[in-house]
Amino acid sequence: NHHPVKEGKMVCSECHNPHGSMVQPLLRTDERKNELCLHCHARYQGPFTFEHTPVVEDCTICHNPHGTVADNLLKQNEPFLCLQCHGIHFHAGLRPDTEEVLSKPHEAGKPTTVVPHDSSMQMVMMTRCTQCHSAIHGSDLPSLSVPGGGSRLTK
Repeated sequence: NHHPVKEGKMVCSECHNPHGSMVQPLLRTDERKNELCLHCHARYQGPFTFEHTPVVEDCTICHNPHGTVADNLLKQNEPFLCLQCHGIHFHAGLRPDTEEVLSKPHEAGKPTTVVPHDSSMQMVMMTRCTQCHSAIHGSDLPSLSVPGGGSRLTK
């Protein structure tokens, strides 16, 4: 999976300035990296009611513009990419004690264990996060029924 440079549909100099730049690695922008991405991918630009932090901060948190083995230039496949920032969670239909599990305190320096080793774990690891969370770049719909509730699922 790569940008269409090999096919001749785009050239390196569309993003990079071969004569130098104040922004590394020779990017054609004095602003944030996303400005280059959003030039062609404007549909992912907000403002949205819900904005996914990597979209606002830096597309390269999730994507590698020079190519990857994963689809959509993602650095890793789902759910592994998502789990770098988000904790594993279960919805009421999958796990009835979701709130209890997420509210348990954890020892300092040790990750919270929210998943027992059972069929629920297999379900999470074999499911694409985007099957339910389809508006990963942003949405005008609230992400949860409880405002700010999703922040509990971010590491």
